[in-house]
Amino acid sequence: MPRKTTRNPQGGGTIRRRSDGRWEARFTVGRDPGTGKQVQKSVYGKTQAEVRKKLQAACSALDNGLYIEQEKITLGQWLDIWLEEYVRREVKPLTFKTYQEQCNNHLKPSLGAVRLSALNAHSIQTMYNKLETGTKEKPGLSPKTIKNIHGVLHKALAKAEELHYIPFNPSAACTLPRMERKEIKPLEESTIADFLGA
Repeated sequence: MPRKTTRNPQGGGTIRRRSDGRWEARFTVGRDPGTGKQVQKSVYGKTQAEVRKKLQAACSALDNGLYIEQEKITLGQWLDIWLEEYVRREVKPLTFKTYQEQCNNHLKPSLGAVRLSALNAHSIQTMYNKLETGTKEKPGLSPKTIKNIHGVLHKALAKAEELHYIPFNPSAACTLPRMERKEIKPLEESTIADFLGA
């Protein structure tokens, strides 16, 4: 099969179809300080559209000083990239601030050092359980707060899955703490009369 090469419209790299049927995009990440030659990296995918998305994400990260080799990226690093590249322009400032606080206060301290490719449902579930029970230093969080934290993590990992940085979203298999509704107690007849009188 002849190789087909196309240049990325933004000039960030080249895309070609390999002899094995996969698509490859090559881009320059800098120069070797010893030889002065360009250092190039590649991303791969089953379709041209998939590879183009990966290439655009890599070039955007390079422009913003956030590029990290895919196999080495940690969850904490991915959360920073996700917030800056995929969230900041899409949500209101207050929503962005809330997402950022969830990442900085809960997700990164617990799982930030774990490699994105090694993150699994068990590790995430353990984090949720610890957040619910709390520690001597910090009280446990409410089920609603944990649900909000889960929502942020799930969205971040869904984007990583879409870009094929991970094969699936491990947070989808987690069980969230049950949200119990408080029983509504109606007022007694005598209390109703006092209330209406007031």
